[in-house]
Amino acid sequence: MIKNLTVAFTSLVILFSLSASAAEFKAHCRDYPPELYFAGDKCAGIIPDLVTDVLAELGHSITWYKVPWIRSIEYGKKGTVDLLIRHSMTPERELFLVPIPYAHFTRELSFYKSPKFKSDVNSYDELRKLKIGAIRGHFYSPTFSTLDTRELVLVSKTPQLLKMLDIGRIDVAVSSSSHSEHLFSARFEKLDFVDSFNNYMYISIPKASDNVQYSEEIAAAILEYRKNGKIDKYYKKYGVTPPNQSFD
Repeated sequence: MIKNLTVAFTSLVILFSLSASAAEFKAHCRDYPPELYFAGDKCAGIIPDLVTDVLAELGHSITWYKVPWIRSIEYGKKGTVDLLIRHSMTPERELFLVPIPYAHFTRELSFYKSPKFKSDVNSYDELRKLKIGAIRGHFYSPTFSTLDTRELVLVSKTPQLLKMLDIGRIDVAVSSSSHSEHLFSARFEKLDFVDSFNNYMYISIPKASDNVQYSEEIAAAILEYRKNGKIDKYYKKYGVTPPNQSFD
């Protein structure tokens, strides 16, 4: 009898501890298949699956919201979102985000030219002399980020950039596999110049979020997934080659 009561009491303590430490995370999703996308009202893909499993193991739950990346950044600054997924890191973002790395890959930044622009470009020094179009608020590469924004023509959406390139309002537009490059390659000629760099990817918790207290345990869990190769299964599930991992 006493033994049964002890077991029951211990179970209640464990259950209470889990309930007390459980948190609800507000997370943002956007359409970037197969890494993340909305299937009906459900956020699916490689990274949402990974994050959902990790947080569930820690006793937490997630509610997903479909929000464009530009708005996600603004909500992150205010702490009105708890989780931002699949993004690059910049010095500006480090000011308000606690970054949790999960992979890295080689990204190639390409430049597509207007039909009215007949020359070629082989360096950033030559690019600086042109009208370059880009999407506002997006990270392209460390070197591209050093360009003076006053030298860029910034727009909010890719269709705007495509139209401006088509009519010659800009000389070139920047793109990559992370920025709907297929839409540019189908219509425009690419410059010879390519900016290649090692792109680390992150899941982040805003510093102003009430759930920032859980950032260390989430980071530790994801690091363990990376080290034991468990993270690879999420990529293979969607037919994607797992990314590189390094632990310097």
